[in-house]
Amino acid sequence: MKLSKKIAAVLAFGVFAQNQAQNFLKYNVGNAHSHNDYQQEIPFWEAYYAHFGSIEADVFLVKGKLWVAHTEKELLPDRTLEKLYLDPISKHIKLNNGNIYPDVSKKLQLLIDIKQDYKTSLSALTATLKKYPEITSCPGIKIVITGGRPQPGDFQSYPNYIFFDGDLDTNYTPDQLKRIGMFSADFQELVKWNGKGIPRDEETEKIRKSVEKAHTLQKPVRFYGAPDFTNAWINLMDLDVDYINTDHIPDLKKFMNTIPKNFYKNTKEYEIYKPTYKTDGISRKVKNIILLIPDGTSLPQYYAAFTANKGKLNVFNMKSTGLSKTNSSNAYITDSAPGSTAFATGVKTKNTFVGVDDNGKALAQIPDIIADKGMVSGLISTGDITDATPADFYAHSDNRNSSEPILRDFVSSKTKILIGGPTAGLSQENIQKIREAKIDFYRDLKSVGKTNNRTLVIDPLASQRVSSGRGNWLADAFDLTLNNLKENKKGFFMMVEASQTDGGGHSNNLEQLVTELLDFDHVVGKAMKFADENKETLVIVVGDHETGGLTLLDGSLKDGWVFGNFSTNDHTSIPSSVFAYGPNSQEFTGLFENTEVFNKILEAYGIRK
Repeated sequence: MKLSKKIAAVLAFGVFAQNQAQNFLKYNVGNAHSHNDYQQEIPFWEAYYAHFGSIEADVFLVKGKLWVAHTEKELLPDRTLEKLYLDPISKHIKLNNGNIYPDVSKKLQLLIDIKQDYKTSLSALTATLKKYPEITSCPGIKIVITGGRPQPGDFQSYPNYIFFDGDLDTNYTPDQLKRIGMFSADFQELVKWNGKGIPRDEETEKIRKSVEKAHTLQKPVRFYGAPDFTNAWINLMDLDVDYINTDHIPDLKKFMNTIPKNFYKNTKEYEIYKPTYKTDGISRKVKNIILLIPDGTSLPQYYAAFTANKGKLNVFNMKSTGLSKTNSSNAYITDSAPGSTAFATGVKTKNTFVGVDDNGKALAQIPDIIADKGMVSGLISTGDITDATPADFYAHSDNRNSSEPILRDFVSSKTKILIGGPTAGLSQENIQKIREAKIDFYRDLKSVGKTNNRTLVIDPLASQRVSSGRGNWLADAFDLTLNNLKENKKGFFMMVEASQTDGGGHSNNLEQLVTELLDFDHVVGKAMKFADENKETLVIVVGDHETGGLTLLDGSLKDGWVFGNFSTNDHTSIPSSVFAYGPNSQEFTGLFENTEVFNKILEAYGIRK
């Protein structure tokens, strides 16, 4: 290959990779084709209410009428083209003031597959359609004939509202091409790919050339006989196929409708910290521990963020990795309350229980335990300061939603610094108790100066998402807290929660999840840098549970985009990934109970239980 051709090939691939990322966002249910729609449990209506862009019906001419069925054996007199399709289409056009869908931008293609002699069948079809002028004049309806079709030279013999399915191997004149509604091709004749993984290179090239030919002629294309499941849909979309065939309307509908929330392309790539590893993994008592909790995350979430940042993530530079079992004492799937209670106390408790055992008895938490050794602690959250994760380290309640008594518990706890977002627990009574305890109280992070007293910061900015303008709030809160705590010569404990990663899982919003996790990873880098400089600090990163059942379906480490899918809007039982850096990090490897995080923290401090 000549150099110029090589350069052109590289440029073409670069354009393809960029288009591949953009392709997902241009697809919606208007690109969905209900293959053999009449075999659905509710023909027409299911695809119509899913707002599909194309519906297919096979027809046989019986006694002058067009009956709908896949084979002659399945023909029934009450299943006619009129009853199943033309009548309901007519009804909706009238209801929608001349449009097929209430949204005038949405169109519907009715693909009619002629199974017998096309001349008599098309004659019957044109005669039938004369009874439906609202259909033939509707700009949002396109009737396309496939199966038995006239020769291209005879297209002009039929009304202008009838279009024909094109053959990619046929050369059409400009006038004939005007009557082509779309191009179809037999997928199994073109390639042997079964929809698993990706097609072989030569198969990809065949599909791409077919698509390019149709698009050069400014026509949409579809492949019948194509594999019909998620991975196949993704690959066909990657290759710019216009209509995605399906026999599974609800599945494709959900898949298409969630594309905007399941796709993310990063625009703010950042360089990560380069650790020295000088004290990593050595057996040595530590003075300081920084526990970083990205709520609702496990390996899929981390790898989504890693992909979006083009193959870079601070947390992935930690060599000591493990898995934390997340179940609570009364449920296979935990919520955040017992999840981080296990970290804070070393005890498994019931769902919704905060800092108490199964019987509601208060448990000793890390901040109080280390205070007896002259150490100090600070807690940070990008959510409500009385929410489960921060509350687990200072409060005692059998109901995580009891915000007012939970905040009151902070007054009597030995936690020095608590920083987070607004809470319903900030009653006048609690404000008075905070003042009486001589706790410095601030309503925004920026107003906090150097303080040696116990400090409470409730900042509305904390609860905003990164994408909504939170900026560097979490990193700033980390810096402020670290600068205060590190002055204590006997050591400190810091817990930092990224709460809105969990929100991204609950809302099945990949953009929120990834942007929040990347913001959190900046703090991971800061913690690792401090550990290298201080040499007596252990950094631990562990989620309290996984949220969303995230799977990664496609992405590009080179271009920083990722496409995923969520199986639930709630927590799952998937173990949480654990990462550790610094002295004693080697203790956080393998699979262990979440309560062991507490035990390993105390062991690293040299505190006997």
